[in-house]
Amino acid sequence: MLVSDVFKKFKNEQGNFIETLIGDVEGMLSLYEATHMRIHGEDILDEALSFTSLHLKMMATQLSPSLATKINHSLKRPLFKNLPRLVARHYISNYEEDPSHDATLLLLAKLGFNLLQKQHRNEIGDISM
Repeated sequence: MLVSDVFKKFKNEQGNFIETLIGDVEGMLSLYEATHMRIHGEDILDEALSFTSLHLKMMATQLSPSLATKINHSLKRPLFKNLPRLVARHYISNYEEDPSHDATLLLLAKLGFNLLQKQHRNEIGDISM
């Protein structure tokens, strides 16, 4: 497949995924998420799914609680197989636990989420009357 050929750069001459990927947790998580966009016949993405799943599971036990939570959540429910509002709610909670979070950004995210939730409640109230 032409589209999945872009992932060949993550493999060495022997056809194995390069070990330096293991040191980049966020990169590994992004590759894992990308594998869920694969279609039948994209063998490199099937291999990448196995590689990233195995290593992310092992990494999760050795990382900060917020990053481990992010990884475990992604392993259970990848972004592309989840509902955007549920992902946002989970991400807000996880981001809040991150010691390096931006308080203003966190407040804005919470306000945006709560406003949308209120709008949905109002709409449900309107159609149920």
